[in-house]
Amino acid sequence: MNGIQFVLCDKQEDLVLAATLVDSRDDNAHPLDHESFFHSRAVILAKTIEGDIVGCAAIKAGAGDLGELGYLVVSPCYRRQGIAQALTLKRIEVAKSLGIAMLFATVRAENTSSRANLLKAGFQFWRDYLSIRGTGNTVGWYYLPLKEHVDVETAMQSLVGDRVPVV
Repeated sequence: MNGIQFVLCDKQEDLVLAATLVDSRDDNAHPLDHESFFHSRAVILAKTIEGDIVGCAAIKAGAGDLGELGYLVVSPCYRRQGIAQALTLKRIEVAKSLGIAMLFATVRAENTSSRANLLKAGFQFWRDYLSIRGTGNTVGWYYLPLKEHVDVETAMQSLVGDRVPVV
C-alpha cells in the first residue's frame, strides 16, 4: 500500500473515473446506477502518487442518521494490499465527520472478502435475507454504530422492513 493516498473525491472528473472503475468490476452482477453514485454522500478514492485512481468506495446517497456503504472496488493489480480495508476505515472517519450515527452495508453471502473487510473494521453481522432483486442470492446485513445510544434493533428493522430472515 506504499504510495497510495486516500482522499475525499472533490472533482467531477475524478467522480466519473471512479464510476468507470466501479463499472469495470469483475463481479458486477448489477450495473452501476450512475445517478445514484454521483449523488453519494461521499466518495473516497485510493490514488497512486501519480494520481491514478486504483480504488474507490462510497457512503451512498441519503440523509439522516443512517449511512449505507457501497461501491467498493479496487483495481485487480492493486488487490491484497490493504486498500479495501483502508477505504472502509476512511469511510468510517468521513461518516463520523458528517454526523452519521450508524453505518450499514449489505454483502452477498459468497463475497467472503467484503464480509471479512467489514468485520475487521468493527461492523457486526445483523441477519441474512434473500435479495429483493429476485436473484435467489442471500445477502448479509451488517452495521456499525458510530454514536452512543443508537437503537440498532429499530434502525436495522426500519431498513429491512418486512423481509423474512434466511434461517
